[in-house]
Amino acid sequence: MAKGAGKKGGRTSASKNAHSVVVKNASLEDEQISSEQPIECVFSDMSQRLMRIMRDLLSPAFIFEKEKIQNTVTFFGSARIKSEQVAKDALEALKKRPESTKAYREKLAAAKECVEMSKYYTAACELARRLQEWFNMLPLPEDQKFYIMTGGGPGIMEAAGKGAQMAGGIPVGATILITDEQRRNPYVDKGVWVNFHYFLMRKFWLLFFAKALVVFPGGTGTFDEFFEVFTLMKTRKTARKIPTVLFGKKFWENSVNFETLIKADVITRSDLDFFIYADTVDEAFDYITGELEKWVKQAKLI
Repeated sequence: MAKGAGKKGGRTSASKNAHSVVVKNASLEDEQISSEQPIECVFSDMSQRLMRIMRDLLSPAFIFEKEKIQNTVTFFGSARIKSEQVAKDALEALKKRPESTKAYREKLAAAKECVEMSKYYTAACELARRLQEWFNMLPLPEDQKFYIMTGGGPGIMEAAGKGAQMAGGIPVGATILITDEQRRNPYVDKGVWVNFHYFLMRKFWLLFFAKALVVFPGGTGTFDEFFEVFTLMKTRKTARKIPTVLFGKKFWENSVNFETLIKADVITRSDLDFFIYADTVDEAFDYITGELEKWVKQAKLI
């Protein structure tokens, strides 16, 4: 028998990594920290990371407690979507410098698509404005008022913050340190703004107080945020169903083929009841306010 091989009928012998953590070829319950080294050694290389996680967890808690924020409607969506005016100006500027090259044709097609997608910026702004006006009319205690919350960046986040501010609201923002698209939009109130280091903690706070969600078209970040809460709801890890709107039915049906997932039996058809599609501000507004009215009555806030 080779040196180090397991004995017959028993487990293989333990090997150690750089931090003297015992690794066994056994069940998870049998894995343990070696008694040869104090547990601090295992986390020695993680100390800065753990401190940043704690900062990302605790700082927002202090801020939200101070500002009495505990009910939000959170908007998700692409940071790249421009306002209609900005998108149209960019397209017109490009048309003034025509070129007979493939690169120009690609830029022109992209600029036209940008104009088409800008309708979602307009819709997010209008929906946030109308929701904020509705919030303003609710006779709620100061610590139970609703706020529009976003990731605090450009695009859809900017549009929602702009709409909330137009109606006299205080938009809450949760930005994050990334290599691009990280600027804080001018509509986020600095008193309720948190800049995160880790996505996991940012998502935690974007969802923690959410009483409803609106998910506009977006990329991998938006998909990550939506599927996180979708998973939490379908696995009953949330205390209640969070009313969720996927805005732009065509975009979402083209991007995610839920019918294929159902056919493959990796989700069930009833899972689709956790969200609705909306193509207009009216549809989204009516659904969200209707659900929030139910929650306010159940919570006996009015």
